[in-house]
Amino acid sequence: MSFMLEVDPQKTGEAVDRYLKHDFERYLRLSGKHRTDISSPSMNGMPSGSPGNAQEAKIIEGTYAGQVVNAIVATIQNCSDFDYRKPYKQILVDYYIRGLQNFKIAQKIGYSDRQFDFKKRMAQCEFADRFEYWKIVYHVQDQPCLQIMQRAKNCAKFAD
Repeated sequence: MSFMLEVDPQKTGEAVDRYLKHDFERYLRLSGKHRTDISSPSMNGMPSGSPGNAQEAKIIEGTYAGQVVNAIVATIQNCSDFDYRKPYKQILVDYYIRGLQNFKIAQKIGYSDRQFDFKKRMAQCEFADRFEYWKIVYHVQDQPCLQIMQRAKNCAKFAD
């Protein structure tokens, strides 16, 4: 008997939410960046200041944090935003970067609260999927996998 797994949207959304609210904020601080710095896709992730022997560990930590920030920004920039049915990039930017409240984003993109909650969850799931690729590109594979899996509801159909 085989078990088919699929992403659990609720738990994945919660994992992405925790990561982008807490870990992302910490990496921004460690890299010397601010949310206002990441509106430009040309961000290079390099820490500011001059390196010194006494501060080598801090420089390395800041450089790594910059790479994590770049991976997060690239992931958000790569999320779907090509039509009104998938405004995922806009939702992620407005909520996690600009700090807008859910109801304001819902009004901005023309969705009811219920529709918005679903779209936000789908945006979080897309972020979790795409983050796996961008972690490799930016050499931060030790960052957590945000995809939380569950047994597929209809897996009996596919069992051996």
